[in-house]
Amino acid sequence: MKRFLRIAIVVTGIGGTVGLGACDKPTADDCRAAIVNMEKLLGTDNITTTSKTSQNESEVRRCKGGSTREAVACAKAATTLAQLKACDFMGAKSKP
Repeated sequence: MKRFLRIAIVVTGIGGTVGLGACDKPTADDCRAAIVNMEKLLGTDNITTTSKTSQNESEVRRCKGGSTREAVACAKAATTLAQLKACDFMGAKSKP
């Protein structure tokens, strides 16, 4: 009975962020737009490398897995570096 209850909780998302976590994740297109805006604000949008596309796609995957919709929307809308830094979009995640 306990096993069934645990499975039901995980499937329905009751009692944790398992069900809610996926809902707060940004889309790949939103992540791409936020990354492009971040590169523009940092002045790195002109840098061309042979693997920039693959680097951006790895950043998109990182963004989708580790960012919230709110942080990505904030990064997309930022017009200054100070605004971008306030979005909690850049940098490494701190461990709890």
